[in-house]
Amino acid sequence: MLPLIRHIPPAKKVIWLGWGYDYYGRLLAGAYPEGLLLPLSRQLLENAPRPGRVRALASACERWINLALGNSVRYHSTLLRRVDYFAPVIDSEYRLACQLNPWFRPACASWNYGTVESDMGGAQPTEDPLGGNILIGNSATIENNHLEIFELLLRHVDLSGRQIIVPLSYGDDWYRDRIVASGQHLFGDRFVPLTSFMDRQAYVEVLHGCGHVFMNHLRQQALGNICIMMLKGARIYMNPLSPLYSWLTDKGGVISSVAELESAACGAKVGLMPLDERERAINAAVVKGHWGQEIQRTRTRRLVEVALGMDERPVQ
Repeated sequence: MLPLIRHIPPAKKVIWLGWGYDYYGRLLAGAYPEGLLLPLSRQLLENAPRPGRVRALASACERWINLALGNSVRYHSTLLRRVDYFAPVIDSEYRLACQLNPWFRPACASWNYGTVESDMGGAQPTEDPLGGNILIGNSATIENNHLEIFELLLRHVDLSGRQIIVPLSYGDDWYRDRIVASGQHLFGDRFVPLTSFMDRQAYVEVLHGCGHVFMNHLRQQALGNICIMMLKGARIYMNPLSPLYSWLTDKGGVISSVAELESAACGAKVGLMPLDERERAINAAVVKGHWGQEIQRTRTRRLVEVALGMDERPVQ
C-alpha cells in the first residue's frame, strides 16, 4: 500500500480500510511491548523447527523494529500522514493508533466488510440448542495461544461428553502439526482438529455443536468466528487483554474472560454453563446492530460520498 500512496494526486481522498494484520505491526506495536504470545506459546516458538521459527521471528522482528523506532521512520510516517480516513475493524483501534503515533491524525471512518445477512446468513439464531463441544481458536497461527487454553481446560474444566474442536486449516504447517500432536496427547479422542478447508454450510454445522468458544488472542482477531458464534448463542471466552474483548463488552455483549474461568474453579473442575435466553438475545443484537445489512449500506454510502468529495463530515 505505502509505495502507491506516493502517486495519489493531492486532491484525492486516501481511505485506509483496515483488516488488522496490516496495521497491528506498524501502528499498534507499542501496545504489545512483550509481543502477542503467552509463555507456553512463546516457548513453543523458541523450540520450533528452523524454517517455521525464522518466519515467525521475522514477523516478530518487524513489530519490534517498529516499536524501537517509535513508528516514526520517515518513510512510514510521511506516507501514512497522507491517509485522510482510517477505518480499522473496531473504532477503539483508531483511538489506540492515534495515541501511540501522535503524527497519525486521519479522521475515523466507521466501515467494515461483511454483513450478518450475506456473510453470516448460515448462522442465524435457531431454537435448536447448541451442542456442548468446545471451539478453540480460528487458525494454525501461534497468536491463537492454543497451548494456554489446552492447559486451562485440562486443569479447570470438566470435559465429560465434550469434544475439543480446533480449526487449523490455514496458517503455519509446523505450528499446526505441533498443536495437533499436543491436542491428541492431552485430550485423546476428544480432540478434533479441522485441518482441511470446509464449505460454509458444513463448517456452520460443526459450529452448531459448539456451545462454548475460546479465543485467546491478545490482539483483535477471529472476529468472523466470534460474531457467528454470538449469533448462534454460544458462550464466548476471550483473553481480557484483547481490545476486541473490551469493545464487545462496552457494547453490552455478554463475553466471558478466560481469567474468570480459572479463578472460578478454585482448584476444582467446573462445568461450562451455557448462556440463557436473555444473554443470547443480547449478543445477537450486538452483532446485528453493528453488522446489519442496512447499517452497513448506510456506512458504505457515506464512505463513497466522502471519497467523491460530496461529504466532508466524519464517517461514523
